[in-house]
Amino acid sequence: MALVPVLAALTLFAWAWASPIGSAPDDDFHLVSSWCAGPTAAANCAPGDEPGTANVPVALVEIACFAYDAEKSAACQGLQFPWDPAVQQQTKRANFTSAYPPVFYAVTGALTGGDVQLSALAMRVFTVMLFVGLTVVLWLLLPANRRATLCWGWLITTLPLGLFIIASNNPTAWAVIGVGSSWIALLGWYETVGRRKWGLGAVFVVSVLIAAGSRGDAALYTGLAMLAVMILTLEWSKRWFYSSILPVIMGVVALFFFAISRQVAAGTDGFSGGSSTAEVQLGGLGLFAYNVLNVPYLWSGVLGDWALGWLDTSMPRIIPLAVVAVFVAVGFAGIRLMWRRKTVVLALFIVVLWALPVYVLQQGGDAVGSNLQPRYLLPLIVVFGGLLVLQRATTTITFTTPQRYAIIAALSGAHFVALHINMRRYITGIDGSSVNLDAGAEWWWTGPIGPNAVWLLGSLAYTLLVVILVTILSGPRADTVAAQAPGTPITR
Repeated sequence: MALVPVLAALTLFAWAWASPIGSAPDDDFHLVSSWCAGPTAAANCAPGDEPGTANVPVALVEIACFAYDAEKSAACQGLQFPWDPAVQQQTKRANFTSAYPPVFYAVTGALTGGDVQLSALAMRVFTVMLFVGLTVVLWLLLPANRRATLCWGWLITTLPLGLFIIASNNPTAWAVIGVGSSWIALLGWYETVGRRKWGLGAVFVVSVLIAAGSRGDAALYTGLAMLAVMILTLEWSKRWFYSSILPVIMGVVALFFFAISRQVAAGTDGFSGGSSTAEVQLGGLGLFAYNVLNVPYLWSGVLGDWALGWLDTSMPRIIPLAVVAVFVAVGFAGIRLMWRRKTVVLALFIVVLWALPVYVLQQGGDAVGSNLQPRYLLPLIVVFGGLLVLQRATTTITFTTPQRYAIIAALSGAHFVALHINMRRYITGIDGSSVNLDAGAEWWWTGPIGPNAVWLLGSLAYTLLVVILVTILSGPRADTVAAQAPGTPITR
């Protein structure tokens, strides 16, 4: 297991290097916001001629010159604008009106400097290490039977969108990390005692701040996750009520971040614009029925059914087929280990995952495929995946050897293809046909490591990661590990 954090970091580093700066949705907005919150803001974010504008390096404004055109490589970055931060342009696309909470930009802004690419890569590396670090600490502090939940939850919900987002400059990365870590840290807080309990409490606090400080909707999601954990652990005892003081306090903190974010308006009024894959023109009851029936398309979008990047890097159909199959297989294995309260919280999340997108879409008069993207639901999907595989202290998820081989083959094969497609889209444009990513490269980083090396090393790291985790978490040894788990078991 000591190799797992290294392999996870290598996998995410490969994704961080697989795409250019500006490849994640709205990166021009988010990168400018980070620079305007950083130590060079006085020079690189001077007020513009109009209210709500600033003069920033032109590279930040034009960074996504390849967006929406899958056949256009990232070579345009070296042709259309200079990287010199002294060459500036006025923009209004940034967090000047507090559309997002300030924490993400304040932290990533501390990593900004005179080199745009190096600074943005430093932000990606920091986020990757934040995810790996929090997950390692959770693994060490959680009761042994909760470690399987931790790993399975991440494994079945992060390919390919989660890996792409976590390794990006988008604040959704922090939303995913924070929400996905906070709920299981809180569960451990209720189930453990002593130093382990306080350590998990600290992870919970940090995770809530990470999530709520990155996106307003993530603040709402952490509140829902807290409610789920409190339902799971509820008991009429002083110990439970004293333990509940912490989530109540952090719930108020999350509510504060939610209230100061202008994303609240998107939730109540719908979206006013944005990317769309829909070609549906409906209204009234017809629109409502269409949205209700097609919400699962947003869920499967997390698992490869939607394009990555600026919705311009489509995945081959084999990827959602393989990843959805694994999610369903592992999910059904988790459903085999059901009890009343787990049923309640799973039902709660299904209702929210269905009703929330329908409500937001209806408010904006949009159909599924318009504006509301799967990445907005990704943090909830991560928690839902973890709840599916949640187990009692004396039970665990197991698979036969052929089943384990099938899971490993599906995930590693899908990752192998997804990483290649994502890299191909930026290196030559998606119209490039060679399997060899080094051949005819129009864009790549300056350095000794070529595209093929990043692709193959990243794929190997992920494959070994899946082999180790699936073997340990679902083999015969898993029963022994669960039976020896310390902590308070969930038996309600």
